[in-house]
Amino acid sequence: MATPNAGSASQTPTSPGVPVNAIAPNQSGGYIVNPLLAIDQGLTNAEVLYVNQVGPATVNANGTTIALQPGQSYTVIPNTTSPVSVASLSANHKFTSVQWA
Repeated sequence: MATPNAGSASQTPTSPGVPVNAIAPNQSGGYIVNPLLAIDQGLTNAEVLYVNQVGPATVNANGTTIALQPGQSYTVIPNTTSPVSVASLSANHKFTSVQWA
């Protein structure tokens, strides 16, 4: 049986565009939520959160990076061997990350 835990991070770094690992590798599953409202993101305006399950997230939705619009969630592929990273055009973009081992 899996136990849910907070993900590795719930906010992007203090430098805009720098990726951070939100979900650790080798988890049984998990999810990431980009809050709908700017206040919940800790920002002036609600923004896209970029997610990558293959490598470091970039701030462009291409290759293996996807754009998670405000209010959208991402379901982590179970048992992936790489961490799930996120990035934002703004520093300190808050989000929800939950993982289970």
